[in-house]
Amino acid sequence: MRNVGKFYDDKNFPRGFNRSGVFTVGEASILESYGRTMRGIHEGLLRPETPEEEQFFAEITGQQEISSDFAKCWVKYLKQTSTKIRSYTLCNSPRKSSASSFDDDSDDGGSDDDMDF
Repeated sequence: MRNVGKFYDDKNFPRGFNRSGVFTVGEASILESYGRTMRGIHEGLLRPETPEEEQFFAEITGQQEISSDFAKCWVKYLKQTSTKIRSYTLCNSPRKSSASSFDDDSDDGGSDDDMDF
């Protein structure tokens, strides 16, 4: 596969493919080195010129079963960028509130002195 320049996706992976936690080191290297070529072939902007590129094209268009590292990596990239993945972070930090809100017992309608144990 030909290298037509480094491929970056700052919108979806602002810290790079290596630090995204999604791709292996090998996959990140393939994306960075050949991603522009793979994107060009996928979008029809580049024509496959080598047997490797022809196989890649056949795999991503469904003409062949996906077996090459290039196609596996590209399909994984497409899945990560085309689906909206919502992530939620649970935070265990204390609420910021004034001390008076803890001292005010008027909300519960009674005091601890009235309770029978």
